[in-house]
Amino acid sequence: MLSRRQLLQSALSLAALPAWAGAASDSALKLATGPDWAPWTAATPPLVLPDLAGREQKLGNWRGNVVIVSFWATWCDPCRDEIPLMSAMARRHREEGLRLVAVNVGEALGKITTFLAKWPVAGAVLHDRNSTVSKKWDAIGLPANYLVDRGGSIRHWHLGALDWKAENVSGVVTRMLRA
Repeated sequence: MLSRRQLLQSALSLAALPAWAGAASDSALKLATGPDWAPWTAATPPLVLPDLAGREQKLGNWRGNVVIVSFWATWCDPCRDEIPLMSAMARRHREEGLRLVAVNVGEALGKITTFLAKWPVAGAVLHDRNSTVSKKWDAIGLPANYLVDRGGSIRHWHLGALDWKAENVSGVVTRMLRA
């Protein structure tokens, strides 16, 4: 169950929608900001970004795995709360093929590495310096999380904080792993 503080922080991070917001329909956005995963009905946008060492990474690199793609920032309190929970889930289900790809949105590398020293990610960390990819993925608030199937297609998404310990959230991930 999300605390009142977490709900308020998520609402605030979603309230300041950028000017480019609106690619997703109002009904899709309403579903994506609820307590559960929402179905993703569009084509999967490209994800090609550098990792923190500057090497180009593509979503296709993780084909054959179920992937949590999480757009986050160091200033985002709900992101900070979710990263350890998502990392624990990724470690717990690694042998089943779960991978975590954490995409930092718009921050300097120094800030990211300082953050990761305190809150390490059990997966790949990519850098969306100009928010180009997050815009294509309709990540209009942070955190923005996506579940990608083994074939490389987004199946579910959520904007704002998720309760990663809740069955309605973790159960979707485990069902995808066992499909």
